[in-house]
Amino acid sequence: MTGKALIDVRELAASDVDRIEADEPPGRGFVREMWRLQVAGDSVLLVAWVGEVPVGSGQLDLRTSPVELKNLHVRADSRGGGIGTALVAAAEAWMRACGHARLSIGVAVDNSAARRLYERLGYVATGEFSTVTYAYVDDEGISRTATETDELLVKTLD
Repeated sequence: MTGKALIDVRELAASDVDRIEADEPPGRGFVREMWRLQVAGDSVLLVAWVGEVPVGSGQLDLRTSPVELKNLHVRADSRGGGIGTALVAAAEAWMRACGHARLSIGVAVDNSAARRLYERLGYVATGEFSTVTYAYVDDEGISRTATETDELLVKTLD
């Protein structure tokens, strides 16, 4: 992505689900699952848009304490344009508006670029690590499993 595009971050709406799902490989089902959790009151999916194109998203998992921003993702062709920062800022604004004092973000121990971003935005390492193995569908539609170790970072919101 060249230059700074106008980024609009908003909560996933019912009218967005089909549009975003059309960009997913068959079988992934991510946006449908996020919608199901959002309707149940368990999470909120924030989606970053540039024009009519969804370019990133992040899930506020309301089932954790403190609430955790998970599944933060920016499309590869849109990285470097401030979308990740905009998603984190929108998550923080949502949290403040709902009266939450802290927000956490898990970062993979091997993802130094994301860690630098979160630390630059004021997140502090807790020393709390978790390892999880999960199944996912990759961009080619192939089912895979992965194991990831994350460290939890936390920020006290103003």
